[in-house]
Amino acid sequence: MTTFQPPADAGAPGDAERETVIEPTKGWIGINWREMLHSRELLYFLIWRDLKVRYKQAVLGVGWVVLQPVMNMILFTLVFGSAAGLNQRLKGHENQYSVFVYAALLPWQLFATAISSGGMSLVNQQNIVKKIYFPRLYVPTAAVGGALTDMAISFVIVIGLAAFKHVTFSPLLLLMLPLLVLLTLLNALGVAYLLSALTVKYRDFRFLIPFMSQVLMFVSFVAFPPALVGNSKWKWLLLFNPMYGVVAAFRKCILNFPDSVTGFAPQYLISSIVGGMLLFWVGLFVFRRTERNFADIA
Repeated sequence: MTTFQPPADAGAPGDAERETVIEPTKGWIGINWREMLHSRELLYFLIWRDLKVRYKQAVLGVGWVVLQPVMNMILFTLVFGSAAGLNQRLKGHENQYSVFVYAALLPWQLFATAISSGGMSLVNQQNIVKKIYFPRLYVPTAAVGGALTDMAISFVIVIGLAAFKHVTFSPLLLLMLPLLVLLTLLNALGVAYLLSALTVKYRDFRFLIPFMSQVLMFVSFVAFPPALVGNSKWKWLLLFNPMYGVVAAFRKCILNFPDSVTGFAPQYLISSIVGGMLLFWVGLFVFRRTERNFADIA
């Protein structure tokens, strides 16, 4: 408990001594939502600082927000679409493979940033964590918030690319897109909270995170069509990947392609919702249980 005695000339006459008490919260997760709401301006500042630091002294500046996914799209289109001939799996949309890939990169870039930047956020900010008190959840949340800004910019690019490739948008676009963004954000925050806490406690995760990001990208079918799986007996394993349903739903929402091409099915979207909620609450639980030792082991 810390006690603050105001100066004699401060405040109205008769003001009592003010006390600020820092104590553990109750509950199985124990999050002080009122404190986080009261400190929301700090979250805005952390997001803005991350965005400035990321592109500071870069020649292209925020141009990297556009260049990185565009280069990934071009690479995947050339390697998987043209060289490997996977564009032939898009029946009737063979020349629109680039839009097919870019639509999947929208949610994936957000999730991948949550894995990489969010997972390493506490380790990278250990000096602040050790010196002052503030809601620690804001550190990985700020990393995801910055990626959400990048996602908004990339969405403008996919609209232009779709117009260039003569892709007609799905009627579900305006209805489903906000909900899918929230679902992607739920998955991203969950994995950021979980990995950031585990990385502080077990530094081995620093080496596991890049490998994990690459594996999840391929099993989420970001770079190639889900039609490769077909009616394989292993297709049910996709139900355990919460990002596959999100990626397929984004393609269904943005592109007016048949479900056989996008890989969308209601059961995958439901598994993404359930898996995202489970990942979010497990991430919160692990984070809060590890947070009490952050200052000692960061």
